[in-house]
Amino acid sequence: MKTLLLVTALVLSSVVCVLAQADDDAIKRVLRSETEGFFKRDKAEWSNAWAHTPYIHFAANLYGGDFMLVKGWDKLEKQFASQFKSSKVSDKVTVQNSNYTLHQNGNMAFVAYDQTLVDSHGKTTSKESRTVEKINGQWKIINVTALTNLKSFGLAQNSK
Repeated sequence: MKTLLLVTALVLSSVVCVLAQADDDAIKRVLRSETEGFFKRDKAEWSNAWAHTPYIHFAANLYGGDFMLVKGWDKLEKQFASQFKSSKVSDKVTVQNSNYTLHQNGNMAFVAYDQTLVDSHGKTTSKESRTVEKINGQWKIINVTALTNLKSFGLAQNSK
């Protein structure tokens, strides 16, 4: 009987680990898809990564020391509408994400990671954090904080 309980416990713990890894992988795919969709000017891909709810937030630092905070899907979609007006991609951007820290609790997860964007102007680095929510079985972004190293970006732009 003890052996059966031990085997059952081991099997269940293996299943839980596999499911957790599958969620981690799905979350990372959504984060990558959102960024790649944005830079490819693919509104459908970008939009599909987001929860279309009034409680989403997007925060980022901007050039000149300013910042942007957008609350709600409707406002976010309007804020970035001009980015998607032309499907012509002005520059191919390669997205490299690394050093993930991921904490999942039920249908919510918090992720922090380093992001490097490489294009014809050089390399831009940032510290990124996302909160995602599992909605109807799919992970969706509900919060973004993007802290771009604008100093190195400016140097890359000026060197061209």
